[in-house]
Amino acid sequence: MDLINNLQKYTEYSLGKTKEKCSLIYQDITINNIDFSPYDLNNSSFLETTFNNCDFSKVYLSGASLCGSIFNQCIFLLNTFRKGNADYTEFISTEIKKMDSFRTSYYETTYHNVEIIESQFERCYFDDSNFTNVTFLNTNFIECSFNNSKFKNVKFIECHFEQTNFQNIVETNNLYFNNASIKVEDGLKTNLDNEIRQYLLNNNF
Repeated sequence: MDLINNLQKYTEYSLGKTKEKCSLIYQDITINNIDFSPYDLNNSSFLETTFNNCDFSKVYLSGASLCGSIFNQCIFLLNTFRKGNADYTEFISTEIKKMDSFRTSYYETTYHNVEIIESQFERCYFDDSNFTNVTFLNTNFIECSFNNSKFKNVKFIECHFEQTNFQNIVETNNLYFNNASIKVEDGLKTNLDNEIRQYLLNNNF
């Protein structure tokens, strides 16, 4: 069965349109120029898979495992990615917009030439990751961590932080903040630029 047919069959099963059990498990393949928007990928598994020029707009991703995969020039828009796993994943020249991510793991993930816009990350872990030429815009981080990560030309613009850790950060001079806010014990600090480092890097919440 080819990928498109399997995607259709799995989506029908996932949405309760058929009772015939179906799983969606792929590993070590390359997928080019596919629009995943019509399909449901919850609890699917794409391990060490390379996606080139794929569109994931409005795709439900909760419970999905994407470990070791590469997303090159892909689009993520209005996705729900809760309790998933994206460890050791690479995002290259990709836009992520309006992502809702909760308790999802992004350990040792690589981001290169990526924009993450108007998204929400809660209890997500980006530890030991590499960020190069990345812009976070109007994005919320609640109980997240970026410990032991490396940053090169990374900007957090109009982002909000609550109980989010940046411990043992490498190359902090390449990490910029603009008009950020943070929730601390004595209230909400707003309109912060690089002075927000004193809270984030020292855990002064």
